[in-house]
Amino acid sequence: MGIFDRVILTIYTFVLAFLSLGVVLMGLRLIPLELVWTSLYYIYGQWEAALAGALFLLISVRLLLAGSRSRIAKDTLVHHNPMGDVHISIDAIENLVSKAVRHAKGVRGVKVTVGQSAQGLTVDVKAIVSPESNVPAVTAEVQQRIHEHIKHTIGVEIADVRILVENISNDFKTKHRVE
Repeated sequence: MGIFDRVILTIYTFVLAFLSLGVVLMGLRLIPLELVWTSLYYIYGQWEAALAGALFLLISVRLLLAGSRSRIAKDTLVHHNPMGDVHISIDAIENLVSKAVRHAKGVRGVKVTVGQSAQGLTVDVKAIVSPESNVPAVTAEVQQRIHEHIKHTIGVEIADVRILVENISNDFKTKHRVE
């Protein structure tokens, strides 16, 4: 549930608490019935009251849907084993692939995208390679590293590894630290 839904839920809870207090006070006869009837009579036929009720209904439906969503991300790889299911997020797999590719000799920068297809996992790598490297040898090594690292770490075979050499450059991309 996002921050927006949490704020709405807080306001919604306060309104419901106020209405619940009114029902309790009416049930204990601490609020005169005439006051309630006069208030309801004033609301009758007012489009503003209908708008507030419709808004309250929409908020109720939104919170109901937000609360019933699965906590497990949709983009996950599922391992079935005798003790239960294990879900591994695609982001985690992308991080593993990035780590494996960064340590390959001749690779200067990398962007990884992992997807799922009917055949299995597909990995798309956009790499920057150093000019003194043999590009076919580097890409073959990268593909081999990805296959081995994912098989060893997650236990999954990768269906396809596609590599796009975006640039051949000596430049290192430096990350600036914030102090």
